[in-house]
Amino acid sequence: MITRIEIDGFKTFEDFSLDLHPFTAIVGPNASGKSNLFDAIKFVSRLAQTEIREAMRDLRGRPVELFRLTRPRRRRARMTFAVEVLLAPAGVDAFGTTFELRAQRLRYEVEVGARLNDDNLFEDVSIRRESCAPIAKKDERLPSIGNGSPIKYNGRLRPFISTTEARGEPKAMQIRQDGVNKHGRPVVLSAADAPRTALSTITTAEFPHLYALREMLASVQFLHVDPQASRRPADRLASRKLLPDASNLATVLAKLRAATRTELRPDGVLADIGGDLSYLIPSVARLRVTGSDSAAEYSFDIELADSLAFSSRVISDGTLRLLALLTVLNDPDHGGVLCFEEPENGVHEARISGLVDLLRRSSGYNVADQGGCFQILVNTHSPSVMATLQDEEVVVSDLVSTTAKGRDRTMRTRMRGGVSDDSAVGLTRAEVDGILRRPTETV
Repeated sequence: MITRIEIDGFKTFEDFSLDLHPFTAIVGPNASGKSNLFDAIKFVSRLAQTEIREAMRDLRGRPVELFRLTRPRRRRARMTFAVEVLLAPAGVDAFGTTFELRAQRLRYEVEVGARLNDDNLFEDVSIRRESCAPIAKKDERLPSIGNGSPIKYNGRLRPFISTTEARGEPKAMQIRQDGVNKHGRPVVLSAADAPRTALSTITTAEFPHLYALREMLASVQFLHVDPQASRRPADRLASRKLLPDASNLATVLAKLRAATRTELRPDGVLADIGGDLSYLIPSVARLRVTGSDSAAEYSFDIELADSLAFSSRVISDGTLRLLALLTVLNDPDHGGVLCFEEPENGVHEARISGLVDLLRRSSGYNVADQGGCFQILVNTHSPSVMATLQDEEVVVSDLVSTTAKGRDRTMRTRMRGGVSDDSAVGLTRAEVDGILRRPTETV
């Protein structure tokens, strides 16, 4: 899980930091930066997997628009990110090699820079600096994490990635070998206009800590359900992991049924998904997948309590959003981080409390579990959702004015936790309600 994120120079973020819990709800009005936070997480996730230009293409906005606007037609030429993570204590790489970690708490930092031409226009982007090092127990920011076996700390390990400099400019990125009995020279990559991160080059458990970090960041899942796409039949060879738009929903449901069914439970985990859907929408009686295991495509329908069945083609948008979410939550292999925007969309107000409770119960960590943690991050502008959240789950997002010497007035995103009944300790719920109803400036 991601326990902390720091952002500077990206979209509406300036000197920003936020601690995250297994279930965190970002609450704020529209255009306050909630989606920008998800974009920042997505960018770090993509930088761990691919080259920088490809990572930028997956985000909302043109590449140049990702850099913070500091004055009219003037942008920062650099942006930095840092994430602190809790990793599972052991794992298996893509080639079946098992590994154990000597340190489960890591801090990863990356800086992206733009090269400007003589007219001060953006010409190119590159990775400027990168680092990854274990977090020592004495430097732990959180008072307690997880349950079960103690977390492994190891402050004696040298940084796994570091950037060397010459005359103040990045020269090379070094990747130190940290596997069992690995004591060779570091792998050295040029930092001159680096097109991708050093982390993205790690593909095996030869570098166990970096491999575990890369896989954790790569596993971050974003759910932006497209009802039209999720209604359509899906090819049986589609991805086993639910795509962000849920266009492969029918195939994922079919494969989950095939992987989990038993003689006593012929529908396998589909029965659980259907049960959770019925909990949120009482008229639902059963979820069914249509199409045999040898079919070219799969589809699904929902049977109601009166025995009437409705195909995916006529199911409401809200029901499809819930079904996609419940499919992720009930997948036995789920893990990592799930980012879900506006869970209230298409959901009857009377069902919101049940939905939030389901999200809360589905998230959590157990450091003794090889799966580590399942972290759920949502954002919302709904007072109804806010009313169902516990104080420690709430992070309030709003925009504040920023001015500095020689600079025009700009807006930056501020996020605050610490909701409390005591106004001397933190924001009260009445204050949060006022922020939700406050008009916001377009950014």
